[in-house]
Amino acid sequence: MCGIVGILSKEKRDDLGAIVIEMMNRLQHRGRDGAGVALYGGLDLKENEYLMRVEIQGEEEDRKELIDAVQELANHYGSVKSIQNIVEAEDYYITDFLVDKMDFKRLKKLALEVQGIENVAVLSAGKFEMFKDVGTINQVDSIYRVSEKSGTHAIGHIRFSTESGVDRYHAHPFQSFLYPDITVVHNGQITNYWNTRKKLEAKGHYFTTDNDTECIVHYIADKLLEGYKLEEALESAVRDLDGPFAFIIATPDEIGVAKDKLGLRPAMVAEGDGIFAISSEEVALEPLGLETEYLAPGDFRVYRK
Repeated sequence: MCGIVGILSKEKRDDLGAIVIEMMNRLQHRGRDGAGVALYGGLDLKENEYLMRVEIQGEEEDRKELIDAVQELANHYGSVKSIQNIVEAEDYYITDFLVDKMDFKRLKKLALEVQGIENVAVLSAGKFEMFKDVGTINQVDSIYRVSEKSGTHAIGHIRFSTESGVDRYHAHPFQSFLYPDITVVHNGQITNYWNTRKKLEAKGHYFTTDNDTECIVHYIADKLLEGYKLEEALESAVRDLDGPFAFIIATPDEIGVAKDKLGLRPAMVAEGDGIFAISSEEVALEPLGLETEYLAPGDFRVYRK
């Protein structure tokens, strides 16, 4: 029942965030448990700079101590350029740490160590921005002002929860810390989730939830690390993953979509005027004025900047 969208522009657009929010609004009927966006190409970061966004829970005094703990860890791997609370609620912060003097290998180690601190969850880490929360996409937009963001490409998710917790951390998109800036949104179920997860964990992949969507992003990351092109990784996913699913994957320069072998979950694509777009329903693609096409069962597509 969840709704998924993706859009990629050949050029950076000041209105990319607004377009994504409009597309997701048109799919709001597909769920109200949560919503989220991963947006690429909007941050002006230098080569060794990264943004790490974390959720910090607890009493105010405890939250300040936890921020200090995260900063201390970050300074062990590189250095912290700035710290900003972008959400300050009664019992939690959403805090951005801009870190530098760091490569992705050190960022990965930092994110996994921070993840191990009690009452701290890493929402994203890389050269992109993740915005996700419980509620509708308009509620998420009111918190994070996604519609005011610029960028080159983005993926989004409207959630109808069926299997895992309804909270900010279990909202889509999901990220793998083993491959730079890879995220996924998903509609459906992966019925061989546990068997796939065990194989990936045996290869060193680290899972932070029991949500089957996280399995997809680790699976694709694993294939890319082995030297697969994204097209080859998606073809392999269609073959190896069981269940009804459609998912969209994003990397720093591309987005891809794949649909299960039986075609049990919807996915449509549209192309034209330097824009590629993906959605669960045609209604989300209508504002773009592009010709649409249904993905066939077992089909997959990849679009690059």
